[in-house]
Parts: sequence; C-alpha cells; structure tokens
Amino acid sequence: MTTSNFCGRTRREFLWQAGGGFAGTALAGMLQGDGFFSSAVQAAEGKAHQNPLAPKPPHFAPKAKSVIFLFMYGGPSHIDTFDYKPAMKGRDNQTITVKTFGRGGHKNEGRIVEPRWNFKQYGQCGHWVSDLFPNVATCVDDIAFLQSMTADSPIHGSAMLMMNSGKIQSGSPCLGSWVNYGLGSVNENLPGFVVMLD
Repeated sequence: MTTSNFCGRTRREFLWQAGGGFAGTALAGMLQGDGFFSSAVQAAEGKAHQNPLAPKPPHFAPKAKSVIFLFMYGGPSHIDTFDYKPAMKGRDNQTITVKTFGRGGHKNEGRIVEPRWNFKQYGQCGHWVSDLFPNVATCVDDIAFLQSMTADSPIHGSAMLMMNSGKIQSGSPCLGSWVNYGLGSVNENLPGFVVMLD
C-alpha cells in the first residue's frame, strides 16, 4: 500500500466514511417518510419544504380512474387498424394532389397505399376495427379512439415530437411531464412516467 494519500486518508477509510454518509442520508429520508421526525425542516423564511411533485387534486373532476397511454411509434398504420377508409380500397399506388412539406421540400403529389386488412363493426358503439385485432375488437366500447389528430409534417420523426410535445422541434416538455406536473406523483421513489424506447 502506498504511503502518499491524496486527501490524508487511505482508500479503505474514504470508502467507509462515504458509505456511512450515504447510509445516514438514506436512513434520514426513510425515517422522515415514516413520520419519525415530528416537524419538517423549515427555511429561514419559515416555509416548510414541500415536494413539488406530491399528489395534487385535479383541476376537474376525473371520469377515468387510470390511463394507459400507448404511443406506438412505427406501429401499424391507422388505416390498417382502427381508421376505416373504404374509399381507399382499389386505389393502391394511385397519386393524388397533396400539399406537404417534407424531406424533399414542398410536394404536390402523394401516393395512396390502400388498407391491407378487412374491417367490421364491433360493440354497441359500432366502431370499425380491422381483422388485425380480433381480440381488441371485443373491447371497443371501453376504448377511447382519437381520430382527429393531424401533424404539420409528414416526416415520422418530427410528427412524433409533435404528438408528444405539441412542437416539431425537440426541447419542449412532453405529455407525460405535463401530466406529472399537473397531478403529481404518488411515489417519491419512482418516476411519475416512463418513456421506453426500443
């Protein structure tokens, strides 16, 4: 073992002291959560610290008890799943007049890709679902379908950003962060929402 110590301690002493400090911090946090400390620590102004992400009452009376939001980037096309477009059948590879701005600049023509699956109506609501989802089709009365969404760009990357943040350019808060900000999180030890990439 070398005799020249960078901070006057051996590596073993440093790790022991640092470990004790981390354990003490964790223990204090757990005891505070269990109510062991009777009063919250107050700042000089006399205001007690409050977690900004603690659960808050909603602005409006909720109708749903929970929400599972699945945004499947790169998933099946809307016209192959839940968006019935009978007028597109038989028009595969035809070109139509469009006004879009994408990778190739301004475009005046686009190519039609017709649905690859057959559709049937299901449930009391009579929503059209393709043969691709026979099991999901039995639950259509319990599903909210949003079919009014548009994007300012036909490019999937920027349209994905717009779907999740409302803007084509990155850097804006996403849907999950707004929900977490508005409602708070019931668990201090886990994130309020999770983004999982493939």
